Amino acid sequence: MEISILGDFSVHHQLWLSFPFIDHSGELPFNFAILQDLEQLVQHPTRIPDYLGDTLNILDLVLTSNP
Repeated sequence: MEISILGDFSVHHQLWLSFPFIDHSGELPFNFAILQDLEQLVQHPTRIPDYLGDTLNILDLVLTSNP
C-alpha cells in the first residue's frame, strides 16, 4: 500500500522545508513523516521572493511512502 500526503500546510522546519526556524506546527508533521517512513519529494524552493529581504523556500509538502 502506498501513502501519499500533499499540500501547502504552512509548517516550519529547518531540516525539511529550508525555513530558518522550527515551530510546533513544523515539528509534529516532521515527526509523523519519520515515524511513518514517508519521504518529502519537493527538494527545491516553490516560493519566489517578491519583496526585498524575502528568501526562497519550500511551501509544499509532497510526502510519500514510495518515492
